[in-house]
Amino acid sequence: MKNIALFLFLFLFFAVLYRMDVVQMLDNSVVRGAEVFRNDEFTSFFITVSDIGSIKVIYPLMIIASIFLLFFRKFLSVFFLWGTFYSIRFINVELKDFFQRERPSFDAVIHAAHYSFPSGHAMNSTAFYGFLCYLILEGTSAKDHKRKWWISMTAILVGLIGTSRIYLGVHYLFDILAGFSAGMVWLLILIKMYETINSKIDKTRPA
Repeated sequence: MKNIALFLFLFLFFAVLYRMDVVQMLDNSVVRGAEVFRNDEFTSFFITVSDIGSIKVIYPLMIIASIFLLFFRKFLSVFFLWGTFYSIRFINVELKDFFQRERPSFDAVIHAAHYSFPSGHAMNSTAFYGFLCYLILEGTSAKDHKRKWWISMTAILVGLIGTSRIYLGVHYLFDILAGFSAGMVWLLILIKMYETINSKIDKTRPA
């Protein structure tokens, strides 16, 4: 519960700060600064990374993961994986409609619709890839160093997805930070719900 409260506080903190003029200046500077590093190689790389955080990659990956989980009769895992996908997208849209922050008005590499705060790519990928990582760790007997590897790789992937949105000029820094925070709040809530239900199911199974 402490971690949920921490990330919720961070999200609210970013939600208050981004409206301040000095923070808006910082956000503008970061987006403008990212433009300096643009070249064909970086642009191609970050478009690919951005796609990994979009429905065009997440949805097929979710189907593949579900087939694998169903093979091992992990019905609850499949239910929560799909629930994570749809619930986090719904929450993100609702938050965007509430805050109604316009996207950066600079030279964006790609077109992005809807509002800017919080970042959907950052928020959705944090929850989805975070929960997928949790399921991988739950279903394996990985040692501590391998568990840390999975967690680190997931964090790096999610971090790159967020960074790609700034590089591509469709999000501000505080959009990304808020997206990470909100995604973590929902991820931790889902994991808590999953563990509670799973433990009750285990108790009903015959010894």
